[in-house]
Formats: sequence, C-alpha cells, structure tokens
Amino acid sequence: MNKLVGSLKYRDLRYTQNHPLRIPRVSLLIEFLKAMGLIEEQEIIQSREATKKELLLYHTEDYLRALEESDRCMCVKDGYREKYNIGTYENPVSPAMWRGSLLATGSSLQAAQIFLEGGVAFNPAGGMHHAYPNRANGFCFINDPAVSIEFLKKKGFKKILYIDLDAHHCDAIQEYYYEDDSVFVLSLHQSPEYAFPFKSGFVEEMGRGRGKGYNMNVPLPKGVKDGEYLYALEESLKIVKEIFSPDVYILQLGTDSLKEDYLSKFELSNAGFLKAFDMVREAFGEGIYLGGGGYHPIALARAWTLIWCRISGREIPSKINSEARQVLLSVNFEEFDEDINRTYMYEHLLDRSDGEPPRGEVKRLIERLKALFLL
Repeated sequence: MNKLVGSLKYRDLRYTQNHPLRIPRVSLLIEFLKAMGLIEEQEIIQSREATKKELLLYHTEDYLRALEESDRCMCVKDGYREKYNIGTYENPVSPAMWRGSLLATGSSLQAAQIFLEGGVAFNPAGGMHHAYPNRANGFCFINDPAVSIEFLKKKGFKKILYIDLDAHHCDAIQEYYYEDDSVFVLSLHQSPEYAFPFKSGFVEEMGRGRGKGYNMNVPLPKGVKDGEYLYALEESLKIVKEIFSPDVYILQLGTDSLKEDYLSKFELSNAGFLKAFDMVREAFGEGIYLGGGGYHPIALARAWTLIWCRISGREIPSKINSEARQVLLSVNFEEFDEDINRTYMYEHLLDRSDGEPPRGEVKRLIERLKALFLL
C-alpha cells in the first residue's frame, strides 16, 4: 500500500503575491505525475484537515486561536504581529496560513497512520519544520513534523528518529526536542554562519540534559555538490546507527538543496537528492516521508517525482513526455538566473550526478562529529 497524500485544493490555498511559497507545489506534482502516467487515482489519498486536538499535541491554544481569527478576517489583530509573528512579509496572512496548514498537517498525520497500517506514504505538503509552538517562523505556521512526532508518541513509539534534508536548519524541531532522549534529530543543512535561521544549527548543539547526544547538526559550506553531500550523509547515518535504534523515522525531503533553487547555496543534482533518499532507506528501512522547502517549482516537481517512483516501485522514465512538458511549461514562474540554460528540466527527469569528492572542510566536519558523538 504505497500512497501519495495530496489535494488539488492547495491551488486555492496560496501564499501572498511574490512570496517564495506562492508557487504551485503539490498540485503541480499531482498534475505532472498524472501526465507522465506515473500514478493511478487509487494511489492518491485525499488530504484531510488536522483537528484542533491534534494541533494541540504541539501548539498552544492561544496561538491556534490567533491563526484562526486572522484567517477569518484576513487581517492581523492588534498585537498579533509582535506576539505570534503573523502578518509579516515572511509569514503573511493568506489562505495558506491556516487552511493550507491544516490540510498539510492532516496529510502528515495521514501518512503516519498509513505507515502504522503497514503502508508507505509521502506527503509533499508536509515538512514545515520552522513553526514554534506559539509563533510562526520561516514561512511555517503549523509544525506538522512535530505534530506527527507527538502523534507517534501517543501511539506508543519510544524511539523516534527525525531526519531533515532541507537546506535550512530545523530550528523549531531542535528546540522542542533538545532535552528529549526519545527523539533523535539529524539535520543536514547550510551552515547558519551564512544561512537562515542564523542562530541555530551549529555542530556544538548536541542536546541538553537527558537529550544530550540526541541532536546532530551537519552544517555544510556553500557550494556543496552530490559527492560531498552524500559523503556527509552516509557518515552521519553511520554515527546515528551507532547511538540510536529507532522504532520509526520521519524523513523531511525539502528540495531547496537542489542547484536550481535560488533560496539556498547548495548545488545538488536531483540524482544526488534521490541517492540521499536511497541512503536513508538502506540504513533504516521504510519511514514516513514529508516534503519541505523548495522554491523552484520545476525542480521540485521533478525531484519529488523521483521520490514517488522509488516509493511506488516504478522505473524512472528517461524522457519527459509532451503532455507532462506542457504541464511544466504552463507554470507561471520566472527564472532568476535567466542566463543559465534550463531546457534540460523539460526534456528528461533524472539529471547526471556530480561525484566530486569531499573537500577538507567537509571531512573535518565529519571527524569532529565522530569525536563529539562516538568518543
């Protein structure tokens, strides 16, 4: 039972004009998969909204009330901007804020439930890892990974691994589980020395109290390509396996690590992205799969299509057919790097991987992690 949890309703639940997350994501993926003949209707589970009770597993009641009130009037009430970080350019009032977040979070819980029933599911709308219990942050209003982790705890899971491959550090997840030895957090991301969230995601942040040694950050330098990213991931997974034997894991698959994405300084090909997914599965078996960041819609649709092919056991087509190409060409999106030839994105699905060996800086980072966690 392999399922994609999604909905075309996201078309009407968009962020404000000019916001990086205004782009089509889930709806584009579904349309592209159908055009490519890579999904059947029975493989799609229609998304449901999370309930208030489910959201309260992680979020505070007053914050949820503020989101709901802001959604009702499409405005920001006095004090909400300062207290809850709602209504800023980063976290604007829009249909995506509450109703879109409810749908994305409900979908992550559906993916978790499918896993509990012996299936495998991917929720591309999930992975909103920046939202804190009582405030919005980093384009995120509801933290569906944290809600899902708490849901799994309620179901009796004692050891949960959260792996985050988004280009940006999962700051809110880290903070919430920083003193919790039942949740191991592994995050590979751009170094906060040069990237959001700037204040967290450093190597030294290993957890506190009971949670010390259960939080691993792998902050990578600019320009990381497939070879050194996969080296860092493989070595990190080895360290985790020495320390922690999870009952279940959640994998966040933000596509902003791809070279085409303009909101990160990484240079991964989608072949490298797919190999990262394969590595996690080889290390820990099947898990619960969520989306995440990703601000280039064409790169995102292609990469998540590769993930779906793996999950559903399909061969990856060599060419993008004419119908699917038209789906991609119809996206209202302006390239930021107009001088770069991106025609390959409309011709084939799987790009060539870059096997560049890790630079000394990345090797030293891994050696430091080994010294911190294994000695």
